Amino acid sequence: MASKQVRHSRLLDIVRGNRIESQGELSLRLRKEGVAVTQSTLSRDIRELGLVKIRGCYRIEGESSDPPTGEALRRAVGQFVVHTAVSGNMLVIRTSPGNAHSVGVVLDAARWPEVLGTVAGDDTVFVLLGGSRHGRAVLERIRALMS
Repeated sequence: MASKQVRHSRLLDIVRGNRIESQGELSLRLRKEGVAVTQSTLSRDIRELGLVKIRGCYRIEGESSDPPTGEALRRAVGQFVVHTAVSGNMLVIRTSPGNAHSVGVVLDAARWPEVLGTVAGDDTVFVLLGGSRHGRAVLERIRALMS
């Protein structure tokens, strides 16, 4: 059985890249990717990820199929981030407990060119940058969103 984090990541990728109209279809897509899930777990995951049905298709609440505006990122960072630090090409973002995933999702969705990807735990997001020269600039962008 796939971990919750893996399942959530795959769910978000599926919803972002496909027109999904039902939980059954979503469950089938997950199964094709090797992730078996019960209906109750899928319903809980949908709620936790903030997936909503818009015009008959699942979407991430507040996110269109286009890259999000800075507002979703600004809101998540302003609401959840409590501390930031940089070391080389790694940015560490500390959040209030249980909110690292939300910050990681909107940061990934923002598609900043300097950001290669994120890994989120419960209250910490590790952001891998394209190089150490980007560290301070990205850190300042995050801190500006915090205020």
